Amino acid sequence: MVRPCRPCRLARGERGATMTRALFRLELAMLLRARFTWIIGALLFAALAWGAINGQANADGQQATVERVKMHAAAKVLKQQADVARYSRPADTVLPYWQDPSDAAGYMRYGLSAYAVKPPSPLAGIAIGQSRLLPFYIKTDLDYVAPPAAAFDFINPRILSLGDFDLSFVLVYVLPLALIAIGASLLAAERDSGALRLMAAQLPSFRQLVMLKFGVAAIVCVPFTLVATVLALLVAGTPCWSMQTAGTVLLLGAALAGLTLFWVALTALLASRIGVVGSYLRLVSVWIGFTFFVPAAGALIIDTAYPAPSPLLYLDDLRRANDFTPANRDALFAAFARAEPAYAAAAERVDKVSYATKQIAVQQAVERQIEERASAAAHQNEAAAGRAAALRWLSPAMVFDTLLQQAAGSGVERHKRFLKRTGEYTDELRAFFWPRALAEAANPANACQGCAARLNFTDHDKIPRFQADRPLDGVAASIGGAVGYLWVLACAVMLMLWSGRRFRL
Repeated sequence: MVRPCRPCRLARGERGATMTRALFRLELAMLLRARFTWIIGALLFAALAWGAINGQANADGQQATVERVKMHAAAKVLKQQADVARYSRPADTVLPYWQDPSDAAGYMRYGLSAYAVKPPSPLAGIAIGQSRLLPFYIKTDLDYVAPPAAAFDFINPRILSLGDFDLSFVLVYVLPLALIAIGASLLAAERDSGALRLMAAQLPSFRQLVMLKFGVAAIVCVPFTLVATVLALLVAGTPCWSMQTAGTVLLLGAALAGLTLFWVALTALLASRIGVVGSYLRLVSVWIGFTFFVPAAGALIIDTAYPAPSPLLYLDDLRRANDFTPANRDALFAAFARAEPAYAAAAERVDKVSYATKQIAVQQAVERQIEERASAAAHQNEAAAGRAAALRWLSPAMVFDTLLQQAAGSGVERHKRFLKRTGEYTDELRAFFWPRALAEAANPANACQGCAARLNFTDHDKIPRFQADRPLDGVAASIGGAVGYLWVLACAVMLMLWSGRRFRL
């Protein structure tokens, strides 16, 4: 067999490169001129803007609520301080301890207005996530109560189903369908019409034609998706380009580009083998599998392997532990006071100690009784959460959705940290009030003889305040792995597309 000479091969290569560039420009122009491209793009942008506006409205509403809570707590403290000043004058009446803002025991149980708050992140408009189901502010109580997950239920979960219509909903569920609609027609429609054979004859291999069409789709879809998302955030008023949010937004852009490339490459991989109808059926089936079947199967596995602890059993244990008779309560407090020499005097006058002060001993006994069930439930939930996090990597849709929630500060992990800090804040309040209340019980003398109030507690300004977290701290580190995962997945599909051996006309 006679091989072509080197100049012939060079000339043929130059002609192939020239034809490739010409076809690339032609395909790009055809895609940009196609009516369906602009229709799908317009609908996608409208959905992105609508979702971003909904998400930002939810974030603004939560921020307004947090501000009202803070103002309410501050106003109540100011009023109580004014009442203390008013009651510091001699009077004929004496206030009951539960109405006296200067009685430590009465104040900590009946007058305290302290809140733990979880303010929305600057990027909260991206994903509503779990923020509609989980509390973002909690009124702290020095008595042990049911966990917030059992005490708060703002919205029936059945209403949420797939979640609120926000930006993350569009990016996770709608964007892949738009990319499938645009990309599948590039190869499959031309295959059905017979034009693909003519185009493939102009290039050295059909693989180059497939990669050319994939490149055209990627060049159009990736920038459009990024620009449309940023514009939607700007329309909604989300501060996506501030110094505080720029780093996180860049990582989100990288993740979105990786997800878009993954779906464009997957579309080209399947559409290069079969016709239009078959391409759409297979691609939509893959989309259903990633976005619905894998999450549903994972949830079924988790529920079967790690059944959720019954909140009713927990509440029943809590009720039993709190079932104290007055005599039992007095005996429990007397033993508790005698164990501390500084408060031993209170044990001798237990019948005159206030109910709020006696509850200090009761509370510690209750917590000891339910500690075993509470710890078992916590370990069960942690084990289930760990397995769920591992199963999440089976679906790029789940990975991307979790990434968006983490970046928006509306995910479960941030809420766990919030509940932990709420518990720590409750311990701070106990450490502040309990010694003062016990000291009052041991030494019942009033600081102001003849006044309406006792004036034993005037340190309202020193009450510990809850320190809210900074929502964007550590976000970049937490989502970096997911960004890399999406790009590895996209590169793997592109490699399969390049090395494919089953291309056929």
